[in-house]
Amino acid sequence: MTLPRSAGRQMKLFHLESPLLQRLGGEFFQGLPSSPGVYFFFASKAGNDLLYIGQSGDLKARLTSYRHVTPEKNARRTLRLVQRTQRIEWRACATPAEAVELERVLLLEYRPPFNRAGVWQGEPWWLRVEPGEERLQLALSRQPEGIGPLPSGFRHALGSLVRCLYRSLHPEHSLAEFPLGVFQHRFPLQIVLPVPQTRVAEVTEMIHGYVSGEVARLEPWLTALLAWPQELERMTWEEEVEALKRFAKKLGKEPLGVS
Repeated sequence: MTLPRSAGRQMKLFHLESPLLQRLGGEFFQGLPSSPGVYFFFASKAGNDLLYIGQSGDLKARLTSYRHVTPEKNARRTLRLVQRTQRIEWRACATPAEAVELERVLLLEYRPPFNRAGVWQGEPWWLRVEPGEERLQLALSRQPEGIGPLPSGFRHALGSLVRCLYRSLHPEHSLAEFPLGVFQHRFPLQIVLPVPQTRVAEVTEMIHGYVSGEVARLEPWLTALLAWPQELERMTWEEEVEALKRFAKKLGKEPLGVS
């Protein structure tokens, strides 16, 4: 299913002036070299919270183009990337071929969340789901134990699944009350998910079902999130549900029939 776009709603995310121009200033874009290279988008003004890696034969032309991102012309994913970017760095290369190769190596090493799954080849994952008293412990590993093998992009899909499940289980909590690390760009390899004791078995079955392609029990939960009353948060759940649908399709099993 393709969710309908609301240009009016998306426009609220942007000022008339480019968000990147506001944050970085015109001098930043004027000083970029017109040479091949690799560029990096970060979510804060300092730190290693990398969002995206790209490459271009002309860094100045490519990065300047991000100043003109609009809801009418660009995908929602690109809009979200620009809105979250607080810092851009770049590394010049001698040739376009060198830039392409450097991007390939760095994508494999860092796997930023806004680079689409499948642009790199990675090792498979295995997932362990361990029920406990009023909790589930989830653990991702490269070791063949638990559910697997799962595609290399499963780490991101698991993050979307956990966030959706937690919101459905705890509608009274603010996003700030979600478990520590659940909104990290690289989802933790281990996390404890608080679950009411009466629903531990149900949530365990839904996680197993999603991974195995038996998704019917999960669909009503996701459908409810798409009708979340707060508009800005609802946009978050729309993105998360789309991510889950894409991964279910990638598994080649029963698709998510969420509408």
